[in-house]
Amino acid sequence: MSDYQERYKKEREEQLSLWKEMIEGIFGEVPNGSIKITDRNRIVEVLNAIGKSKASNHTFMPSGGGLDITGAKFSDEQGKLELDFGGSYIIVNPESLTFHPVGDDPDWMYFRLNTLPFERSGVYKEYQEEEEQIEQVFKSEIDRRVEEQMKYSGEEVLEIEPGQYIDRSFWDIQHIGYDENGNEIPLPENARVVTRKFNGGDFVTFSKYSLYNQVSSTYDGRHAQVDDEKFRQYCVEIVEGLKARKERKER
Repeated sequence: MSDYQERYKKEREEQLSLWKEMIEGIFGEVPNGSIKITDRNRIVEVLNAIGKSKASNHTFMPSGGGLDITGAKFSDEQGKLELDFGGSYIIVNPESLTFHPVGDDPDWMYFRLNTLPFERSGVYKEYQEEEEQIEQVFKSEIDRRVEEQMKYSGEEVLEIEPGQYIDRSFWDIQHIGYDENGNEIPLPENARVVTRKFNGGDFVTFSKYSLYNQVSSTYDGRHAQVDDEKFRQYCVEIVEGLKARKERKER
């Protein structure tokens, strides 16, 4: 085994231990079964415990890909939460946060945040499915890309005041138009880009050193293509398969 492999193995063992300790800190012990949380204050509390922990995490997005969550708070939009992924902000409408322990191995202890659809901001034109074919022909390529992206990822907007949004493209040009004298109107000091996950979708968070995170194919958002129980069963089958494989090797 190379020095790198030795270091990684040690780091992985330490991180999985910290992951288990974090879970014990949240619940008082490692639960034997799944725990579903619907109280939004408690959801924020748990997400912050995950984000602030020494145990590194990785959160898989509903539309694919993943980021490390660093915290959460109530959004300026009533009833919504704002997830912080190290400076990338996603606004969601939470339904529940469920902890799932698949066996007693922290490798397979994960959290699933289920979120619901909510209203669009109105910043971008909403195209209806029943549009006439002729209107589709006149839709620009940019319009098509924005529409397709929003189906899965939500809408990326520029927040210029709490809960007040404009087109994200103003961030790229670094001003919000011109005054009566033709001078650029600068962006407000606290302007920032946020993603409104108005189409809902589910997130799952594992230890960053988990086996699930080591397999690149899991970045396809497969967890969000099935409901909570079906994904849990999917993980159970993987764990059972790994156990059977290990037992065959030991014979």
